[in-house]
Amino acid sequence: MYAYRVLWSLVLLALAAAWAAPDFGRWYPYGTALDLAQTHGRVVMVYFHSPHCPYCDQMNTFVLSDPQVSRFLEDRFVVASVDIETPEGQELSRRYRVPGTPTFVFLVFRKGAWEEVGRFFGSRPRAQFLSELRQICAKGGVCE
Repeated sequence: MYAYRVLWSLVLLALAAAWAAPDFGRWYPYGTALDLAQTHGRVVMVYFHSPHCPYCDQMNTFVLSDPQVSRFLEDRFVVASVDIETPEGQELSRRYRVPGTPTFVFLVFRKGAWEEVGRFFGSRPRAQFLSELRQICAKGGVCE
């Protein structure tokens, strides 16, 4: 009986630790990303993409998967992945006036509301993307 209680306590502690420390290296659904960013004081990068977009493929393959970019995003942002071909993606695309894909919209939670602090449209080289992310951090005022 004692071993069962110890094991159960360890399971509960592991679950609590996993819940308390989100994995900022993954991409979340829009609503989850907003909740995490608000809780942890981070900028949200909403990545609008399409499965049929060659420029999205280019960003995914050569920029977003780059270790330096991935690490920078993981350390400072919460990424929301939005497929514009889904019903939610279509609604969010209208709400944020997304002209096409890929589009990156950056949001911070200030004074009880989400505020857009920047956006990028189109594919770009890794160095340019990192430079622009640094500018968003400075403008957003919540990146370390």
